[in-house]
Amino acid sequence: MPYVNVSTNVILVILGIGLLIFIHELGHFLMAKKIGVRVLAFSLGFGPAIFKKKWGETEYRLSIFPLGGYVKLAGESPDEEKTGASWEFSAKSAGQRASVLVAGVALNAILAFVAFIVAFQIGVPFITSEVGQVMPGWPAWESGIKRGDKIVEIDGSKDVDFEDLFTIVALSNSAKGVQLKIERDNKAFDVNVLPKYDEEHGIQRIGIMPATSLEIDKIFAYENNDSPARDAGIQVKDIVVAVNGKRISTEDEFREVEAANSGKEISITVLRDNKEAELKAIPSKSTRYMLGISCATAIMDGVKNNSLASSVGLIKGDEIIEVNSNPVAGFTDINKRIIDFKDETCILTVKRNDKISLLEVPLKDTKAREEFLDGLTPFYGLKIDSLVEGFPAEKIGLKPGDKIISMNEKEIKDWNTLLQVVMLSQGKPMVIGWMRGNERFVSTIEPQKDEKNAAGRIGVKFKEKTVIRQYGLTGSCSIGTKKAIINVQRLYLTMKGFFSQRLSTKNVGGFILIAQASYESAKVGFGKLVYFLGILSLQLALLNILPVPVLDGGHLLFLAIEKIKGSPVSQKTLSIAQYIGFGLIITLVIYATRNDIMRLLTL
Repeated sequence: MPYVNVSTNVILVILGIGLLIFIHELGHFLMAKKIGVRVLAFSLGFGPAIFKKKWGETEYRLSIFPLGGYVKLAGESPDEEKTGASWEFSAKSAGQRASVLVAGVALNAILAFVAFIVAFQIGVPFITSEVGQVMPGWPAWESGIKRGDKIVEIDGSKDVDFEDLFTIVALSNSAKGVQLKIERDNKAFDVNVLPKYDEEHGIQRIGIMPATSLEIDKIFAYENNDSPARDAGIQVKDIVVAVNGKRISTEDEFREVEAANSGKEISITVLRDNKEAELKAIPSKSTRYMLGISCATAIMDGVKNNSLASSVGLIKGDEIIEVNSNPVAGFTDINKRIIDFKDETCILTVKRNDKISLLEVPLKDTKAREEFLDGLTPFYGLKIDSLVEGFPAEKIGLKPGDKIISMNEKEIKDWNTLLQVVMLSQGKPMVIGWMRGNERFVSTIEPQKDEKNAAGRIGVKFKEKTVIRQYGLTGSCSIGTKKAIINVQRLYLTMKGFFSQRLSTKNVGGFILIAQASYESAKVGFGKLVYFLGILSLQLALLNILPVPVLDGGHLLFLAIEKIKGSPVSQKTLSIAQYIGFGLIITLVIYATRNDIMRLLTL
């Protein structure tokens, strides 16, 4: 009965989110009662009351919209006429009023901690610490970490998942690095990795992606609503077990067959409801727009530890200027000379810090040559080292040694920017500028699709490998505390990303995104939902304490000012601040909701 499950999950989400806000208001209510402030109204939910009853001075209400609640304190509103009675909020000391404001935040923090403990007793799925893709040239690659390695410890923290790894690396001391314990082939070893600052995202990373299973997580459509996976009848939660009759165990095996069969029918065997089904799909062509240039320099951007390249003395930053006394223009030239090398010992002329040295490299066979090149990754600049025959760059007269300086009359400073400009062009003509020695050239160039090397794709994303984290009471308390700290750190990283403009404000989400994320958590399981609600409760506490007028933190700021100056902030100042704060919050809500709607329209 899927509809019953959907209804149950929706109800759980509504009750869960409502509970977070209700608990916050309950904190205010309990502390107000404790210090002798009259609570005129305490509502469970918002909007018109469907039930209300008065006990003492408080009217208790059950309102029509269950998302949260509110309290109304005597003498709280700036516009309210004050009598000076001891039971009015305004009559209490600054410290007492602050205690009422802090109580809501404190109760949300306590709820988060309790939620984490409960969630881990139920069981919460997390992405495992097994390594999937390793990005060439990045610190993990340089340190010799491989696909399939399992990170079992980082900086002394054990029992880690990918969320822990991401946060600890982002906050680590980049000079000291992070100490990892790796498991590979039933053996454990330690490795120190120095994180690299990711300019695009504004955080430190080591260059790894999580390992994936063969369970279908999402199905995509490409241009013109083309989706081979959908047309083949593949469904989310299907598990791919074979391709073209061959049993597979990794995503790499699937991607290899998918890429090699652009436009050709392939057979995909999936496991669904414990039964195998054979489906037919024709991968569509994945082409990209290209100018037909390579700008891989002879400067090494990375040298893998414990590789043949590092064993002969090469290090990051070295520039190879000659191979067997033959000058090289870039990495393409180095690659060709090494692959074509026939003798057993190759001599490299290397420039390091303006000093020239010779290095001997033993290249006794093809395997050794491939191993040597596999341990190197070049720095990509804007100086051309090779051209693709028949592509636009060659046709307009670009030559190896030329340096790209502009596209559409805008300065280009790095290779990644050049790639992005070409990709976004969608084949439209552009104006390219380049230097050849001291001479400047400008020409129109039209990016061309690389049809020859088009890779096949059917439009599926595989689910990351997960592990269920479940503990007893003591273990749940320990891991709950750890996860609370991790999530505070992640909120800090997110806010830092927004303020530094490294993280796009398009990522800001509102009530719709929260509801979607909560619903997805509920679909995974009750433990995941409770854990996610714990995160929301913690974030609600932290955001509420920010010194923004309207929020609890803003009120606390004015109370601090009152305590310092010995008198309350003027009513005019309070009113202006409230209007500004309210305007900021409403603007953020509208912007976040707009982002939510745009996300829905692009699904």
